[in-house]
Amino acid sequence: MATTSTLSRFINCSKKQLNLDTVLLNGQSFRWKKYNSFLIGIAVNRIWKCWREDETKIGYQVLGRFSNSNFDDEKVLMDYFQLNVDLGKLYENWQTVDSHFDSVIKSTFSEGRFEGIRILKQPLLETILSFICSANNNISRISRIRILKQPLLETILSFICSANNNISRISNMVNNLAILYGEKMDLEVDVGEGPVQMSFFNFPTMEQLIDGLDTMETKLKEKGFGYRAKYIAKTVEKLKNEKDGFDGFQKRIEMMDYLEANKEIQKLDGIGPKVADCVCLMALGHHHVVPVDTHVFQITATHYLPQLKNNKSVTDAVYKQIGSFYSEKFGSHAGWAHSVLFSTRLKRFKENPKKPVKKKKKT
Repeated sequence: MATTSTLSRFINCSKKQLNLDTVLLNGQSFRWKKYNSFLIGIAVNRIWKCWREDETKIGYQVLGRFSNSNFDDEKVLMDYFQLNVDLGKLYENWQTVDSHFDSVIKSTFSEGRFEGIRILKQPLLETILSFICSANNNISRISRIRILKQPLLETILSFICSANNNISRISNMVNNLAILYGEKMDLEVDVGEGPVQMSFFNFPTMEQLIDGLDTMETKLKEKGFGYRAKYIAKTVEKLKNEKDGFDGFQKRIEMMDYLEANKEIQKLDGIGPKVADCVCLMALGHHHVVPVDTHVFQITATHYLPQLKNNKSVTDAVYKQIGSFYSEKFGSHAGWAHSVLFSTRLKRFKENPKKPVKKKKKT
């Protein structure tokens, strides 16, 4: 049974530990939107309203709870942001072991923009399906990222939706999955300009996806999923046929080490090494894993392994070499560290906010 609430609560968390805007809008999750100073989204079977209250704490409201949620909201949110991980200590270590990393953080140009961006821990199924739709995408992944802890099912499906795609289209696909198969809740939400009527759809459970499996590929193609429609339908079917179903699959894969889990995830349709690594990093807690794309390759060749400049593509051998390099250099949370370096490739961080923007002359 769905429930609603508007009680405001607060969590002690400095800006250096959590940058809400960047973490929730950088393409890790596709269920959040910004309204004025508030971020509103759906995560872990809840509708959240979050904001930065001051330098030392964040505020949140649980606007609604879908029928398959429990009521330990603060613990759920802290787990989602993985606030048990102290970014300050990690950064001190990374700056000590890597002069390039240190120069990026100390740059007067950065001015704190690389602080407090965590990687979310996300639902497995949603992450997998979303990232199938986002491989080779142009999602803005920002620096000092704190990994969000997200559910396995959601993680799988979300990453499927991310292959060869951009963040706006991925968001539409993930939301369409929720609209087609998930639970709906209509609410009036105050976003600073009076109440606004909004409709929210929870990411579907495995049972809800199975119920729609017979017509899934056709419906998803009608919604513009293209070739990903087949991948998603086949992934749902494979997970349905797993011993003990999806729950059994999740328990089994969570017990595996990184290499075993990565290999198992790649057995699903539409998933290669990079997407499998994204799932391992964001849904399974393998924090040392570094997903390698063209941006990471270019950073590595420019600043760390110049001999790679002669490579025209990221072969399996080069992929493993780069992943091993970062893991050895940055240690247990190398996947988080590489996200900081990744952000230096993004347009929004190449533009100096203090530099006046030249206005185009009227013709």
